[in-house]
Amino acid sequence: MDEIAGYYITLQAESEVDTASRSIRQKGFTAKHQFKDIIHSSQDMETVIQTARQIALTDHTVLIRGESGTGKELIAQSIHNASFRNNYPFVAINCAALPDNLLESELFGYEPGAFTDAQSKGKTGLFEEANHGTIFLDEIGDISPKLQARLLRTIQERQIMRVGSDRLIDIDIRLITATNRDLEAAVSDGTFRSDLFFRLNVLPIVVPPLRQRKSDITVLLQYFLGSSYENITSEEKNCLLRYDWPGNIRELENLATYYKTLSSLPEYILQTASQEGNNRIYIQKDHVVPSILRIIGSNSGISHGIGRAPLLRQLSKEGIRISDSKLRLLLSQLEKDGLILIGKGRCGTLITEKGINALRKDE
Repeated sequence: MDEIAGYYITLQAESEVDTASRSIRQKGFTAKHQFKDIIHSSQDMETVIQTARQIALTDHTVLIRGESGTGKELIAQSIHNASFRNNYPFVAINCAALPDNLLESELFGYEPGAFTDAQSKGKTGLFEEANHGTIFLDEIGDISPKLQARLLRTIQERQIMRVGSDRLIDIDIRLITATNRDLEAAVSDGTFRSDLFFRLNVLPIVVPPLRQRKSDITVLLQYFLGSSYENITSEEKNCLLRYDWPGNIRELENLATYYKTLSSLPEYILQTASQEGNNRIYIQKDHVVPSILRIIGSNSGISHGIGRAPLLRQLSKEGIRISDSKLRLLLSQLEKDGLILIGKGRCGTLITEKGINALRKDE
């Protein structure tokens, strides 16, 4: 349950707020998401959200930790929108996406003529753009030792100096950082400054990977697929729940796009599921399997077999209606058991001698 921990009131002239808001929107320095946008059902994720809600009421530095694709920026945007800085800019940058010298000029800005190809009027850095608001530094663990030193001074003094300048500029920002790296290990091996780590790790938030909160898979998939979710079979859902999701929510969203486009699960998901010997994706006594084997057997020639589309049509004529993705799962397991051979291209699927013997035993 949400509880009010206190109030923070700021007074500002209405004309100044309107002007600032227009400028923020024009530059795109806004946070789109709020806590209510985080789709979940697991208690682990609910705990993360409640912790982040409390953190949002403070102005301390936040370090969000978690694997790639777990939604760290979603948490950062939600914290900003629940804070007293929500009418001011939310500026985000991926520190791993830019080379060292370019990242420095983006963060701190530069004076006219500071380096070759510099803009003639100079440039305002992202720390200045975020003034009074929040700056979100994603993949903070990937910045160079040189930038680590500059960032440490910025955090300590709340001042920045543009590249090519000798003038200090005061800034009023909240700092939120995120990383998928083991920063403690990086400190131990000397690639990340210990003093910077402790400056960043004031209020840590750990976002668990999807494989540790599998109850969220169903609700997320319903959100991504919409009405198409009704086409997912129970076998396919079990397959998705057994998968470890190394790409986390980003990978699940990609799978939803694939399914909406092709009406089947990606091949790598099917292959992963078929490799789990203890979790059979079909029941041998199910009438569907003998029917599939029989149709494949009657359509197996010397050098060619039957494709999935003709197989689905023949099954449908016999009153057996299954999705293409379920058929893929069944065929994959049958091939693993040595009952069929799935050919490439137009070769189609052939029954093996072991498959013929299995059919004979079934008769």
